[in-house]
Order: sequence, then C-alpha cells, then structure tokens
Amino acid sequence: MANSREEKALVARALDGDREAFRLLLREYQTPVFHIALRMLRDREDAEDATQDVFIKVHGALHQYDFRYPFRSWIFRIAHNRCIDYIRKRKMTFLSLDAPAPGREEETGWELPDPDAVDPLDAAQAAEEKELIEEAIGKLGPTLRSAITLRHVEGLRYEEIAQILGVPLGTVKVRIFRARQVLARLLGRRLGKEKK
Repeated sequence: MANSREEKALVARALDGDREAFRLLLREYQTPVFHIALRMLRDREDAEDATQDVFIKVHGALHQYDFRYPFRSWIFRIAHNRCIDYIRKRKMTFLSLDAPAPGREEETGWELPDPDAVDPLDAAQAAEEKELIEEAIGKLGPTLRSAITLRHVEGLRYEEIAQILGVPLGTVKVRIFRARQVLARLLGRRLGKEKK
C-alpha cells in the first residue's frame, strides 16, 4: 500500500460496499497475516484457516475500525487474537520462563545465520540453524511468541506491537526481552555456542 491515507480511503470505499476495495486490502494483508499465523501456530493448515478466519472477521467488523489508528495495527491485532484462540483450542504445552536450562546454569548466546552465505556447507548449516530458531520460537508461550514474531519477523516498532497486542509499551519490551532470553538459552544449548 502506498500510504496510510490511500489505505484508509480503501477502507472507506469497502465500508460503502466497494468489493474491489476490500479485495485490494485483502491482497495487501493476506501474506503478512498468513506469516504471523504460521509463526504463531507452526502449522500450515491452521495458519491458512486462521488467515481465512481473520479476513472473515475483518469483513464483518470493518465498521468498527477506528480511522485514527493504522489499519495495519488493527488487522494484525485481529490476526494475533485469532491465533491465540487457535492455541487455546489446542491446549498446547509451553516452555517455562523460570526453569533453568537442563544441566546448565550459565547463560548461553546464539547468532542468526548469515543470509548471504554462498558456500554450500554454510548454506546447509544456516538452513539447519534457521530451523532450530523456528523450533525454539515454537516452544515459547503465545504471549512471548507473538511479541517476538511481530518484532523480528514482521519488523514492527514497539509502539505498533503494543497497539496490536493491547498492552502497555513496557509490557511489550519485557515480553521481547524475556523471549530473547529464552531463545538464547535454548539456542545456545542446541547450537553449542557460548555467549561472548
């Protein structure tokens, strides 16, 4: 979408019954909403179903959108809430934040793989590390997983995340900090890299 003003004009047109305007909004947000759902739910079918549910909800609740705020924040909040509903239905078990890493008391660190690696061995290792990171993110509880996904996958600012999650800015910062701590502990243990 070129800018917020154009986006809000599309929302207004959609509210007036313009189906093409709604299709344009759907096309703009279908991929980001799906990525949020996939990262949170860790299951492609559930993510597809959740994405569809989000757009059904958006279509039915579009009249509730407050034009003072970014449309992106509003739709991502709906996506987040829908994913939390899916997680609750599954009754998933989550990693405890208080439990120390088994057999290891000191802090460990992790690094993201180099996305520009050209060496096949490096590329294979990077793919393996990415899979480990995805697996570790999947072990986080829904509140930490959604915060870290919105920040590091979607690249949203802390203020936007607070608005999407409906929590104070300080809470977002704490959740991201805790998620990073847990991921560092998990990945440090899995990747065998010591914190520098």
